[in-house]
Amino acid sequence: MTFETAMEKLGTLQRFGSPGAVERVDWILEQFGNPQHQLQFIHVAGTNGKGSTCAMLSSILREAGYQTGLFVSPYIIEFRERIQVNGEMIPKEAFASLMEQVFPYVEQLQSSGERMSEFELVTVLAILWFSKQKCDVVVFEVGVGGKKDSTNVITQPVLSVITPISLDHTRMLGDHLAAIAAEKGGIIKPHCPV
Repeated sequence: MTFETAMEKLGTLQRFGSPGAVERVDWILEQFGNPQHQLQFIHVAGTNGKGSTCAMLSSILREAGYQTGLFVSPYIIEFRERIQVNGEMIPKEAFASLMEQVFPYVEQLQSSGERMSEFELVTVLAILWFSKQKCDVVVFEVGVGGKKDSTNVITQPVLSVITPISLDHTRMLGDHLAAIAAEKGGIIKPHCPV
């Protein structure tokens, strides 16, 4: 599969997730030995400042000598910016290879009536890439919310970060700050500093 074909396949998926995102991502990762359980994550949610916070944390960790993964959304110039190791975007060939391995599972889910989103699939690809690159720590930005976001397959982060919260995605998260904060706070796990 070429990078162009991989991007075409990605484009066939719905843009945003539907209920069951965490379960779909978890099921696909299970097919690859649950690499999310072997990685050390800093999980970042919030309304404003997520991207900047992730970029700063990633830079600090790289300068400290850690093999550092970074997952952000959206991208600025090129799609592959979303998945980086030590500041380098995932190579086109690696992205295509991972898509070739993962997409049959996406099709299997689709044939059973599940609707996987682009973001869910990219979450899977990122985790697989960070595992292959043997990252010491991965800075992982939530897509929307937290509790039901596909990135919440991270069950034991080393740190959860909540940036400032305001009204955003109110149709999905709720129409008042308490509801939105509860969704974003869904990335907080027992025995994990916040």
